[in-house]
Amino acid sequence: MSDSPSSVDQNLLTRLKDYQRVLGSFTRIASEALPLGRLLQHATAQAARVTHIRRAKVMRYRREQSDLLLEAGVGWDPGVVGHATLGVDHRSPPGRAIQTAGPIAIESLPDAPEYDHSGLLQDHGVISLLNVPIMVDGRTWGVLEVDTEHRTTFDDVDIEFLATLANVIGNAIARQEAEQKAITAEGERLREQAEADMAMQELQHRTKNNLQVITGMLSVKRRQVEGAEAREVLDSMIRRVEAVALAHDMLSTRKQPSDVEFSEYLRTLCASIEPNQRGIRIEVEAESALIPLNRAAPAALIVNELVTNSIKYAFGNEGGTIRIRFWIAHQFGEACLSVEDDGIGIKKPPERGLGLKLVEGFARQIGGQVHYLDVEKGSHTKVCFPVVL
Repeated sequence: MSDSPSSVDQNLLTRLKDYQRVLGSFTRIASEALPLGRLLQHATAQAARVTHIRRAKVMRYRREQSDLLLEAGVGWDPGVVGHATLGVDHRSPPGRAIQTAGPIAIESLPDAPEYDHSGLLQDHGVISLLNVPIMVDGRTWGVLEVDTEHRTTFDDVDIEFLATLANVIGNAIARQEAEQKAITAEGERLREQAEADMAMQELQHRTKNNLQVITGMLSVKRRQVEGAEAREVLDSMIRRVEAVALAHDMLSTRKQPSDVEFSEYLRTLCASIEPNQRGIRIEVEAESALIPLNRAAPAALIVNELVTNSIKYAFGNEGGTIRIRFWIAHQFGEACLSVEDDGIGIKKPPERGLGLKLVEGFARQIGGQVHYLDVEKGSHTKVCFPVVL
């Protein structure tokens, strides 16, 4: 006795609900960070359970070997999953799905002369099968297949269900591949960055050593020359080389060997300046900021020249105070330096000797401007230059 129309409709409705429930459940699972093997195995188990078909499998297309490897499956003999392969030629049912990128449903494989009945399927008594391609980013990644041991007619509902399940698998594989590419790219970036940092640190170390050699040569020359003026010129040169060497010395120990902690640099630089006159104090007030070497070194040389000028010309025997300030003017995107003393002051406009010419030259090098401010006593010079923090 055949099923009545109402019972057929009810069976179809039940099947649709079951398929929808499995697809919803598997979609949620596929969004989790599961290993691919576990995800594929779960997909075959769900496909077999909801279709009431004993055997199901996922096969991955291997272009290099030109075959399909059985990656996951249920209902197969031990040793099949992970080892068995099938062809990808047009006589292989899953191969036909790979070539056409469409579903292949076969009601009776032994009676289909256009297809080969592989040894794997014969050994497991497979008569009917349905396979659908798994697509990843527009390419055919593999095939999802269900196999029965009795003659079965697969209708549009079965095909649509298995195709949708294959699409969910493909999306999960695409996401995992994208994540793996991102991880690999990030690892490569970190490796390249580490190599670049190491090379930069080595360069800074060598530069520092070269500058120390230059300082040594200038010191030897200073001892050989006669005359206070010549020694003073060499002293100035030595101080400038030492100021740059100090920056490279600080960079050689940093994790980011292209930026200088400028407040630390300033304090170390000013501590290394030894006033020849007793009673001269040097005070530093500086905000913490990382400044690129190509700006930090000229800015430090500006301070070096201004402090040296104050020590040499601003004070009498009673001494005085030199104040250095450094701050960031965030609203203008600038870093600012000022050097102020309470000495005898300078003429307006100032007479530009070698020291002030160097100050203005270093300021131009970093895109800055020099301002000689009016003060009641002593001198006050300010330099601001653009920075990106």
